Amino acid sequence: MRPLRQLVPARFRRAEGEQRPPAVIYLVSAAGHPSFGDELITRAWLDVLTELRPEAEVWLDCPHPGRASHLFRRTHPGLHVTSTLWELAASSPSPADPIADAERVARFVRDLGTPRIDPGLFALRGVTNVHILGGGLFAAAGVESLGIISAVAELQRAFGIPASVTGLCLPPMDRELSTWVTGELDVFDVVEARDRVTAEAVGGELGLDDAFLALAVGRRVYDESTAPEHVVLVQGDARTWTDGDAIRSIESFFGDTPHEDVAFVEATPPDDARYIADTAPEARFYSFGNVWFDGLPARAGQRWLTTRFHAHLLAAAAGAMGTVIVDADGADDRTHSSLLDLGTGWNAIRAGEQAAPAVDPEFPARAREHAATKRALATAMYARVDD
Repeated sequence: MRPLRQLVPARFRRAEGEQRPPAVIYLVSAAGHPSFGDELITRAWLDVLTELRPEAEVWLDCPHPGRASHLFRRTHPGLHVTSTLWELAASSPSPADPIADAERVARFVRDLGTPRIDPGLFALRGVTNVHILGGGLFAAAGVESLGIISAVAELQRAFGIPASVTGLCLPPMDRELSTWVTGELDVFDVVEARDRVTAEAVGGELGLDDAFLALAVGRRVYDESTAPEHVVLVQGDARTWTDGDAIRSIESFFGDTPHEDVAFVEATPPDDARYIADTAPEARFYSFGNVWFDGLPARAGQRWLTTRFHAHLLAAAAGAMGTVIVDADGADDRTHSSLLDLGTGWNAIRAGEQAAPAVDPEFPARAREHAATKRALATAMYARVDD
């Protein structure tokens, strides 16, 4: 990653004696589904902004603003929630071809002409900056959501609005699409990717997932009550494995452990409760609400089996041993690979294989260092938004 001073363009700095204008900070995320990782990342950035920019007006653009309004209520005193850019991207007549849709997106951003979201697009001309948050925004939503990048790039080109993206993870792209995205991101001031494949595809800086920021704010991340030793979070959505294979891996994971000593965790309701009835109906269940309000039930000494990236990140950072289930078709799961490259020490299996949790005991200390690095980036970005 570039030294942080290189991420602070001179045009962001306030001239000596110049009065500071009020900041209008515009965040874009996939919040509101809800999905624990995306919500955690969004809340972490809002917490940082509460510390660094409590006086700012903060807009959160997400696909489910109603749910997000409840999830982030009272997180930042100046928070407003909308779905302007998500609606613009979702209204594409060619959702599978963001290149073909780029001119439509640019025209509406620049000239308006779409009555339902014109007020939101017009208001964007007055924001201090636009910041696309990391998480599952583009990786899960696919190429259909790349219109958001196109819209933010046009805001910069047409109106000079500073743009940044952190923790970026893009879906697989062919050369033409990769070249196009690289060109759109070229006008961004900060382009940080969470995995090497994305960084190389778009010429961005290889950095860290935005969830590390949650470990560097004052809010509690982990449930402090006693949790079972064996914890399962195997998703029921967006899976490439069969139910039978998933069940075999889950049953191998807790073996002879009494079911009342096993826990299932839900990151995305109701999908992550899919396998409880077929494997351990007496197990303890942590719903999304439990995890959101009380924290993730992860601690050193536990054994985890999961398919979800952010459960891998946070449980390993707590010192838990773990196994991740990756794509059943043999494709490299680069999201989990990025964490394995950072040294969680966990192992990866295909669905149906036996789980054998492992951990690198040094990773929690490294995770704290990564969190400090992410916090330094956040401070560099927002201690100077209108300085």
